[in-house]
Amino acid sequence: MISSLLFNSLEAHLILAQNKLVRTVMLCLLYFAQGFPYGFVLYTLLTIFLDSGYERSEVAIISGFALLPWSFKFIWGPMIDSLRWPSLGIRRPWILFAQMGMAFTLLINERTGDLSNLSPDGTITVSPWLVKFFHRIPGSNIPEGSTEMSTLLFVAGLFFVHNCFASLQDVATDALAVDILEESERGRVNGFMWASKLLGTAVGTYGGAILIDNYGLNFTIQALAGMVLVIAFFVLMIRERECEKRFPWSHGRANDLSTPALRSPMIVLKELIRALSKWTTGAAVGLAILTSLAGGIFIPLAADTFVNVYEWSSLEYSKLQGSYGVLGELIGAIGGGFLCDRFGRRKMAIIGGLGMGLALILFAFQLKGFTEWSPAWIVPVFKGLVAFQTVSLFSLYMKISWTSAAATQFTLYMAVSNFGTYFGNEISRINSLSRFDLFLTSGVCSFIPLLLIVTLKPDQIKEMAIKESLPSGDNKELGE
Repeated sequence: MISSLLFNSLEAHLILAQNKLVRTVMLCLLYFAQGFPYGFVLYTLLTIFLDSGYERSEVAIISGFALLPWSFKFIWGPMIDSLRWPSLGIRRPWILFAQMGMAFTLLINERTGDLSNLSPDGTITVSPWLVKFFHRIPGSNIPEGSTEMSTLLFVAGLFFVHNCFASLQDVATDALAVDILEESERGRVNGFMWASKLLGTAVGTYGGAILIDNYGLNFTIQALAGMVLVIAFFVLMIRERECEKRFPWSHGRANDLSTPALRSPMIVLKELIRALSKWTTGAAVGLAILTSLAGGIFIPLAADTFVNVYEWSSLEYSKLQGSYGVLGELIGAIGGGFLCDRFGRRKMAIIGGLGMGLALILFAFQLKGFTEWSPAWIVPVFKGLVAFQTVSLFSLYMKISWTSAAATQFTLYMAVSNFGTYFGNEISRINSLSRFDLFLTSGVCSFIPLLLIVTLKPDQIKEMAIKESLPSGDNKELGE
């Protein structure tokens, strides 16, 4: 009897819509799950392959191809808005499905082959049908009829598929945040969510480097899969709203009986077009791309610079990213979250962009010998400013996401943001540009979107959304 009462009491608290602490913790856990494979791929694997003898243009295949799924994740938005299981929650089923896919793609690696040889002559043999997929990777250069490929190419393809599911989880998580977060807590919770992603990045970067160094790449990938499954268990235990089911066989129903399980994607698309018809919402698409260019250039360029110019080992660079780099991002994310709620989203985004540009330009001149500082400063400073600006922009995008396609609209901003990162990554592969030129270019790229930010009017979009939600009589009175 007592155990039953305790269970019912606990169950009543594990409802996202009713408990601020639970929804904050759950959103943070989901962002943590996105962070550790991100850090592992973009920092640990990049530097390890560079350290093993690969060129910058070669290892950029990993970062570029692993980031690509985040660029077309706008496909997922209409899909999760159109196909739903309301009795289990609007977003939770998609989150669980994505996490199972993330874990499966990592676990299946154990059945593929040994990834111990990470040098340029390291190869792995795969099945003929799998070779067809790897042939599609730009720069793969697999001989016709061969089933043998470089370890680097296999890892790039593996994390491409993994990140297809990770990007789906990201879309579903962002949609969940748009649904359940209150206006007054969005900036603060966005800061905590971003900080959680950074902690995940630290685990993937620092922890991944240690695991590879001691146990090898195969074991490390399996450990990442185990972490995904642990977080999936917590998602399984919560519910979005009180009346919903936890499992398909449980008792319960949809919170809103008028919510359809199937909705035409064309309806979602029409609502999205209407939502983007205003200058602020439409211009934000370009803003999301432009603000990501600098980071896309910085990721592979910084790894190359530390390893090949300053002669750091891959483990030393991974530790820097996973310690001081993450500390800088944590300060930037949490500080940006609180400050944008108090002083305004656009102001904080502009301050972050100005700081990013100045830091990158200063580091470019440091490469020319203008300062004798340790190069380590650029990692926490730049990443902290990126986090500061990103949290402010996330909160801004949530505010201007309106109509019944709000989740899809927010997802579009996130998707094109990742496209900007991918495009920046491709710029970093231009061998005709020196490292000085590339750091200078990334600094200039940080300034350009600031001109666009000042033209946005998010309060007008918020007023339109409020008017639309009011009954016609109240709407008319408000307009007067």
